[in-house]
Amino acid sequence: MANVLSKDLRVRFKKLMDRGLCAAAAGKTLLLSRATAARWGKKVRNGEPLEPLPSGPRKGSGKLEAFLPFFLELIEQDPDITLCELQASLLAAHDMRCSTSGIDVLLRRHGYSYKKRPDRRRTPQARSSEGKK
Repeated sequence: MANVLSKDLRVRFKKLMDRGLCAAAAGKTLLLSRATAARWGKKVRNGEPLEPLPSGPRKGSGKLEAFLPFFLELIEQDPDITLCELQASLLAAHDMRCSTSGIDVLLRRHGYSYKKRPDRRRTPQARSSEGKK
């Protein structure tokens, strides 16, 4: 992810456009890319603020959060169930498509992880202390 350009640079860009320079000229003066200059120029012309958009992790719990009890029931029934099997079960039971990595992220967020080892057979599902509330 790219670094956010400074607020000072945005203010200077707006001042140059207010003085009559076009977005391309203002961007060239401040050594901005043409795409950034065009994007900022459009915002200035429309009266929008030049504040950077919020960054960081997404807000919310995701579309799979509602299916957590379903996954936990399947894991309780078969502790050795794979992510692919969980994915297929979700599709069959709820006609919902998702990736195996999405299921993995959901389960890890709630403290569930499982490492399969060839030397062990039916191992109980591990729950780490991180995800406990």
